[in-house]
Amino acid sequence: MARTSKKKQMDTEIAVGRKSEKIYSVGIYARLSVDAKCMACEQARKNESIETQIEIAKAFIKNQNDMVIFDCYLDIGKTGTNFQRDGFERMMRDVRMRKIDCIIVKDLSRFGRNHIETGNYIEKIFPFMGVRFIAVTDNFDSMNISGQNETLSVNLKNLVNEMYAKDIAIKVKSSRQTKWEQGSYTGGVPPYGYRAEWIGDKKCLFIEETTSDIVKKIFDLFLSGKNMKEIVRWLYEQRILRLTEYHKTGEVYCLVGGKLQEWSRGTVKMVLTNPVYIGCLVQGRTCGKDYMMRDKHDIASEDWSVKEHTHEAIISEELFFQVAKKFEKSSVYCNKSGYSQNVPLDEDVFADVLYCGDCGAKMRRISAIKQFSSKGRVRTYSYNCPKIERIDEDKCVTKSITLNSLNGIVKEAIRQELSLSAMRLKDITQSNNMEAERLKTEWNKELLALERKIANITKLGSEQYLKYRMGEMEAESFKNMKGYNNKKIATYQKKREQVAEKLRTIDYETVQKNHFFRALVKGSEKSELTADVVRTMINRIEVYQDHRVKVIFAFKRSDIPLKGKEVI
Repeated sequence: MARTSKKKQMDTEIAVGRKSEKIYSVGIYARLSVDAKCMACEQARKNESIETQIEIAKAFIKNQNDMVIFDCYLDIGKTGTNFQRDGFERMMRDVRMRKIDCIIVKDLSRFGRNHIETGNYIEKIFPFMGVRFIAVTDNFDSMNISGQNETLSVNLKNLVNEMYAKDIAIKVKSSRQTKWEQGSYTGGVPPYGYRAEWIGDKKCLFIEETTSDIVKKIFDLFLSGKNMKEIVRWLYEQRILRLTEYHKTGEVYCLVGGKLQEWSRGTVKMVLTNPVYIGCLVQGRTCGKDYMMRDKHDIASEDWSVKEHTHEAIISEELFFQVAKKFEKSSVYCNKSGYSQNVPLDEDVFADVLYCGDCGAKMRRISAIKQFSSKGRVRTYSYNCPKIERIDEDKCVTKSITLNSLNGIVKEAIRQELSLSAMRLKDITQSNNMEAERLKTEWNKELLALERKIANITKLGSEQYLKYRMGEMEAESFKNMKGYNNKKIATYQKKREQVAEKLRTIDYETVQKNHFFRALVKGSEKSELTADVVRTMINRIEVYQDHRVKVIFAFKRSDIPLKGKEVI
């Protein structure tokens, strides 16, 4: 047996001593999904509560001599099937900034229920970043992995957690569809005019006397010839609180000394067009709660759950369809003989950046059609503050600006900024080209993500087919799930086509943008602003009552107040 030198032995002892002196900066991570409502799950939810998870982690740390808590990272109401969570992302930012080098969770299921991604973090990402990972109740510590058997045990637990998430997703969807068939209301806040009560395991709507009278009055006012603005004024004069305040406080009328805000016209229209008031429940219009498909998306109208005569009606069907007919006539009248359809709307290049400088509201574009003696027609545009028509305390001062005036002011502001910043045209075009490459990278990532989603649905469909063939799923359920999966695949294929089209247009838009800047620098009046140029150059444009327009640039944050020639 070879002898070990004293020097080498001392170096080993020093190294071991240093290792024992390491103090870990710990991030405690806790996650809770709070979708369940059943009483049978109450104890399970209590055991998995955020407070319980944190206490278990803190109790573990209390018995360690080499750990100090840096922060706790929480995700409430977040699924474990993906890692797009605010608390998790904040924790990973702190990991990258070397603020924490140890992560502790109650158990592996709290960290994630996707066995592939969970395993990727535990086996690859955390070791690479020098992060120790501990799941307390699963007795897992990445620093003390004994061998392949323990790694296999962790992978099996992660796989079980993922299968649990899949099973729950299917059961929740099936339960919801069953409740829809029974005429049970599955929404959260009941519609205005109703209250919701549980009758056994069925949630039913019952007429609420005071608010239902207001709903009836809104229908009566509209059928008597009142327009949306006049109905809003009547509601304000009666001191009737908006729906949001009513649902928060339970008060129908504004108390003395309280702040009263007017209803929006959109809310009034929503009341007038909601079939719930004739005793009809229309549910399942959006989806966002399926396993591995958490982004919310609309469902085609033919697939909505429509159940008639589920509760007492506030409005008769005759009155409801009279209102619907009046809306239809109004729509036809506005587009009579294709007058406006023959002059399509132009793209609003200032849609995302133009604000009222006095109240901060986003400016509204107003379109009008001008007809010449030659019978030619052209659209003209202007912008005003939407709050100038309000009748409550939030009413803003009158202001508007024409599109032509705004175009001239913004182009002059860009020209001045380029001159003051001494930016060369070569630098601008190079920056635009680099931005185009960055955008293409991002859109390609989105394309890959959509491909993964389609693959996940296809995989899920295969698993459901196996369950059906093995007798674990009824034929009707399998047929419904297959149809539902096919529709989801079609939705993501459509998005994929849109992304591909966006990728094809990036280079063209970049060429157009560079052409604009060349023409602008040369002083050409023919240079046309585009939405892409505005988004690239400008963060915000503010219009003030005293004929000022403030342009806030994105690349330098310079503020250039300019006098508007046609500001009213």
